[in-house]
Amino acid sequence: MNTRFLGLELRRAVRNGRYLIFTIAMPAILFVLFVNLYGGGDGRFPNGLPVTTSLMMNMALFGVMAGPLTIGARIAVERGLGWQRQLRLTPLTGSGYLGTKGALAMLVGLPSIVLVCVLGAVEGVRMDALQWVGVFATLWLGAIPFVLLGIVIGLIASPDGMQAITGLASMLLGLLGGIWIPADVAPAWLAGVMKILPTYWVKQLTQAPFVSGVDVKEALLVIGLWVVALSLIAVRRYRTQS
Repeated sequence: MNTRFLGLELRRAVRNGRYLIFTIAMPAILFVLFVNLYGGGDGRFPNGLPVTTSLMMNMALFGVMAGPLTIGARIAVERGLGWQRQLRLTPLTGSGYLGTKGALAMLVGLPSIVLVCVLGAVEGVRMDALQWVGVFATLWLGAIPFVLLGIVIGLIASPDGMQAITGLASMLLGLLGGIWIPADVAPAWLAGVMKILPTYWVKQLTQAPFVSGVDVKEALLVIGLWVVALSLIAVRRYRTQS
């Protein structure tokens, strides 16, 4: 990873209005909206988790998922402009390029987690300090499969189709991964699909300290398989573009 390149890329990202709106502001706005519609009081889901706490985790996860996918769009644009070919003429290695993009994607997911968690505390989410750290760390590390997915999409898709593809990916991962529809009330076929996707298992890991019955080993296994598979695809795809 090249720290100077990372700094330049980070400055470019924070100047992007679309990033600020859709990956930072949108999850926070949706959280406040849903809390006022469904949260408040002592409402709890069937698993015992307070509604407001669950909504906070879901919307933070949505931001963690959406932010890294936007980096994939930038990769596709750079491919279309020939920027990747120019970078290959510099001392920056392929692993340095992909590593920097991955680190950037992890960083752009942080503000959304912070903002939603702050709003969660304001709206009445109550956890001890260790639980807050655990939730925050799980959400942030849970961004890794989405970071890799964004990179893979950026290395494969055309620049013209990236906006539609990333939007569709966010919608499907959220809808089929349990963010918008709780697995407890989903039809059996949808619950089966949910357990294939990393979104569902990151959500499960986030809730694990607060509810019973979460299979942590299975969650880590599924997420790990996604990380390995997407890493191999990203490396292979980048090399074929050399």
